[in-house]
Amino acid sequence: MKIAFLLGSGLSTAFDHLLLNIQYHKETHNSYGRVLPYKTGTYHDVEVVLLPRHGEKDGKPIRSPAELIQEKGYEANVLRLYEEGVDLVYGFSAVGALDLDIPIADQHAFVVPGRAFRGFAASRHSFGTTSKNVHSNLNSIFDLELQRKVGSAIRETGCLALENGLYIYNGGDCFESSDEIAVLDELTQSRRPYRIVGMTTVPEGMLLSQMGIPFAAICSNVNYANGLVPSAVVDHKETKRVMAIAKKDIVQIVEHLLDSTTT
Repeated sequence: MKIAFLLGSGLSTAFDHLLLNIQYHKETHNSYGRVLPYKTGTYHDVEVVLLPRHGEKDGKPIRSPAELIQEKGYEANVLRLYEEGVDLVYGFSAVGALDLDIPIADQHAFVVPGRAFRGFAASRHSFGTTSKNVHSNLNSIFDLELQRKVGSAIRETGCLALENGLYIYNGGDCFESSDEIAVLDELTQSRRPYRIVGMTTVPEGMLLSQMGIPFAAICSNVNYANGLVPSAVVDHKETKRVMAIAKKDIVQIVEHLLDSTTT
């Protein structure tokens, strides 16, 4: 069994201590583009791939969400995972919330999306005719069995799992405006509960689905979206602050996921 974790903001080195036989892989290129340096290792009898989505240098991402689109980084990353022979993938991402009953992630709560919505500035991603599943279904980019495992792992850490959330993908590199959030809120009122907005994850789910690799996401709410709470801070600094606190919970979630695979 080989498991991959797509690592988001602040998680580039968070899981290294869980693994043995760590190997460091230099930056590479494939037919789609650049794959940032990543690591492989073992957890008992499970092979693990740790692939950073953005990377990090001097406290800043090496490759932003918009650059992932421009450079076909999503395609390059997923193709690398396919070439590695990965059996399933878990992805972490920092998101904003449309629903005020979603706690901030530093309060030990995480959203497990089960649904996807392409919103403003959403981008197109495909392996074309080389896909195993040329026309994948957006309804099924999040694997139901893996969602259940994620929910169980979150609860086993003592955290709150908000399951079957709606991930609204708006691309990057810009946080949504208050007007955009107001329109999205109106459009998706009937799609509650647990609506979140983010700059990543959905392209990964689409591409992994095309290649027949099961995928589930674990989302950390780092802010309430622009315009919902007058005093709310919506910026990258706040994202890093919340993720630094949530990281301890996330490491435990990963350990539970790995344990569930070895038993």
